[in-house]
Parts: sequence; C-alpha cells; structure tokens
Amino acid sequence: MAIMDMAMAEKTSKPLPTVLYFAIAGLLLSSGSFAGEWRFNPSLGLTETYTNNIELNQIDKQSSLVNQFIIGADINYSSRKLQLSFSGTETLAGYSHNSKLNDDYQTLLANISYSIWQDKLQVIANSSIANVSKSDTGNSLADLITADTIQQQHHSAGLQYSSANSDYALSSSFIYNIVQSEDDIGESNGYTALINSKNGNAARYVFWQVDGSFSNRKNDGFTSENYHLETKLGAITQYKINPFVRLYNEKVTGTLAGSNPDAIPSWGPGIRYQVAKHFLIDLSYNYVNDDTQTSDDYVAANIDWQPSARTSLKAGHSKRFFGDSYELDFSHKTKRLTNSISYHETIEVFDRNSYQEVPAGEIWCPESATGLNECLPFGQVPDDNNGFQSIQLTSLVLEENNEFTLNKRLAWQSQLALPRTTFSLDVSNRERESLSTGIIDDYLDARFSITRRISARSDVTVYVDYSKNVFDKDRPEGPRQEDIYKTFSTTLNKSLASSLNAFFTLQYLDRQSNFERYTYTEARASINLTKDF
Repeated sequence: MAIMDMAMAEKTSKPLPTVLYFAIAGLLLSSGSFAGEWRFNPSLGLTETYTNNIELNQIDKQSSLVNQFIIGADINYSSRKLQLSFSGTETLAGYSHNSKLNDDYQTLLANISYSIWQDKLQVIANSSIANVSKSDTGNSLADLITADTIQQQHHSAGLQYSSANSDYALSSSFIYNIVQSEDDIGESNGYTALINSKNGNAARYVFWQVDGSFSNRKNDGFTSENYHLETKLGAITQYKINPFVRLYNEKVTGTLAGSNPDAIPSWGPGIRYQVAKHFLIDLSYNYVNDDTQTSDDYVAANIDWQPSARTSLKAGHSKRFFGDSYELDFSHKTKRLTNSISYHETIEVFDRNSYQEVPAGEIWCPESATGLNECLPFGQVPDDNNGFQSIQLTSLVLEENNEFTLNKRLAWQSQLALPRTTFSLDVSNRERESLSTGIIDDYLDARFSITRRISARSDVTVYVDYSKNVFDKDRPEGPRQEDIYKTFSTTLNKSLASSLNAFFTLQYLDRQSNFERYTYTEARASINLTKDF
C-alpha cells in the first residue's frame, strides 16, 4: 500500500467552455429550480493492481504494483422543471516501478435539462471527460494501469423542442458542442441542428415524414458542413396502398479532403403499402437531379414493422453521394431474452483514427529468412552480423484527421437473464473508409460474459473478449497492421456491509500482431475496497 507518498504530477487540463458555465449558472439561479429532491452519494475507493508486464514488452518484462486512490461523487437532482445528474471521479495513480508516471486522472458524466415552456422547450447541457487510448495502433486497450491514455473532453449546450399529440409529432434541437483533447488531436467545435416530424394517428387525408440534419464543425482552420434532408408527403386513401412523393438531398462540403462540393438532390413517386396495422412498406423510384450524372436514378425502400410492444423492425435502402446505403434497427424482448441488432452508416470528421507511416527502427534477420517471424526480436542485436541483414521498420503514428470518413457500424447485443445467472453477448464491427484516400480500417469487438449471483451479497463475473483491428486492410504491401487481442477475466464482487464493497479480479491478455514488437502477454491481479457515504 505504499507508493502514494510519492508526489503526484499535476495533469494539464483544458478549462470548460465559457458557454457551458453560463448555461449551468443560468439554470441553477432560476428561482423555480430549487423546489426538488437532491441525492448526493460520495465515495472513496482504493485499488491495488499487480501486473507482470506493465510496459507491454515481449521480452524483458517489467512488473509493477499500481495503486489507485479514487474519490467519487454521484449527484442527482429532480424538480418539476430541472433535471440534473452528475457522476465524477478523481483518481490518484502511483507506479512502483517508475514514480515519474505518477499522475491524477479525472472522469465526468454530467447532464442538465431545464424546461422553459410547457415541458416542450428545454435548455440542455452535457459534459463528459474520459481517458482514451493515445493511439489504437500502439494499444487500443490502453487504461490507467498501462498509463498510455490521454484525457478527452466533450461539452455541449443548446435548445431542444419536442411535442406530440394525435395530429403530429415534432422534435428538433440546436446544439453547440466542443471536443478537446490533451494532445490536441481530434479536437473540433461547431453546432448541429436536427428536425424530425411525422403525422399522428388522427391523420385522415395526408401523411408526412421529415428527417433533416445540419452539422458545421471547425478545427485549426479546417471546416466541414454536412446537410441532409429526406421528406415524404402522401395521400391517405381507403385502400392499403397510399401514394406519396419523396424528396432527398445531401451535401457534404468544406475544406477537408474527400468532400463532395456538389449536392445530388433526388425526387420521385412512391407507394406505401400497409400490410397490417403496424406494418408499413415504402417503395419509391427516385430521379437524380444532377447534370454531372455522378449518380443514376435509383429505388429506395423502407420497412417499419412493430408486431408487438416487445418487437420492432426498421430497415431501409437508399442511395447517397458515396453509393448504396443501408440501415437496420431490430429489437426483440421476451421475459428472459433480449436481442437488438443495428446497422448505420455515417459521415464523420475530426476523429482520432488517422495515421501516418514513420520509421520505427530496425530488426536483424538471417539472410535466408523468408519472413519477419524468422528474425530476431525487436531491439535484439546479433553478436556477429555475418549472415544477418538489417531490415528497416515503419509504424503507424496518430495524426490530425482533416478528412471526411465513411463509417459503417454493425452491432448485436444479446442477453439471457435467468433467476441467478445472466449471459451476455456483445458483438460490434466498424469499417472506416477515408473518402479522400480510400484507406479502410476495420475494428471488430466481441465479448461473452457470465454473471452468477452466489449469494445476496456476492456475485462473480467471467468474460472472454476478442478484438481485431486491421489498419489499411486492403493494402498488404503498404503499412498494413493487424492486431488481435484476446482477454480472459474473472471478478468476484462482495458487499462487506451496507456501504462497503470490494472486488477481486484476475485478468490475462494475449496480443498478437503482424508487427512482432506489438506481440506480448500480460497478467494482472486487482483488489479493490470502496466505501460509500
């Protein structure tokens, strides 16, 4: 339990935006905000973690005892007009092998909403602070133990309007947001406007559906704008087939690489077939209004099926400026089994997933070697260079992302809840494509976990995690990097008293990479004691 007597280095953090301070102050100073219920739950925790390979090396492993003293607070407030939630921690971390790494880390999740008109118009503000990996190519599972994270802040504030009745449903928002990072990579600021509207159940002659968004973001002289609008307007007949007109337009512009300077609007006639009361199929033929003929006319289709309160299916196909586009949302819930599947495609900017190839040293290989797996480990030099040759290595280093990217995300969550045991399966895949260079990165994550309640005061959780990241996957001759992480972990949670909790965790990690220097194993053991007040 030593270590904490070492001086803690002060982390340089960026201040919260002034706009957020004013938003929070304005809400709390309102005279109608205080007549509500407060709940304040502070906590103190101590976690000791032993790792046999804190520097994540294949050879010359360095063990360490990492001490984390955690100060936490949960605050909730609820009144007729004001809703507030706050959850934050301050962690002081000390490392037995190298006191220069000693540091403090913060996390935060805060949300505020204040109703200024009939519970329809609200002022909202959100803040979050997280410690994320410095670089996914170096270690995508980075955490406070390995001390290779950076602090990233997200803050937003704006207006939100929602109204619904039997005639119509309308929701809209205008939000200003800012992203700040400790290493200045992935930062941006700007605003987003959203509008969604559709007819209500009382509509007898006309139906409509409007989905629109506008986003403007800036960073270090670069700008991006993303505009999207889809409108359907149709007539309600006494038959199950109802005609409508579909209008669609999307425009991506700015000074970033990969932008599409010309909008490609389209319109066309369609039919809505009501298969059942809660089962609709929309089909339309869309004419592209574009003299450059960068896109052909196309067919768009949508399915909206809700056979029961426990089951929902929404799926669609259309064409966007980058080609065919698909979306899917499915959920099904029974008494014990819950399943959800989703697939969405989005255009994103200013993320932390762009890399450049840089020199990374050399390795020595026998002249007869047919592959890098026959070479000496990275950093090892032969006693006699005769019969060996030096091979120059490169690595992918994180850089500013000043380009538009297409992100395709597929996710599946499944949970089986038995009386004392819960089984969970989470699988997700993200394909990220640069619209300027065509480089594609692929991220696959899968986790299977079992939680068993042993008694009224204790439970045990076991999980197996598999992650596979492939950078620049379609160019084997280039700086392609493929990493596979396999993790096995088991945790025993124990309630020692009404406000005193503990856990004990054993974890084993095996990382394999086509770059030998990124191949290693690590074993950990952690014990925690937390006191709630």
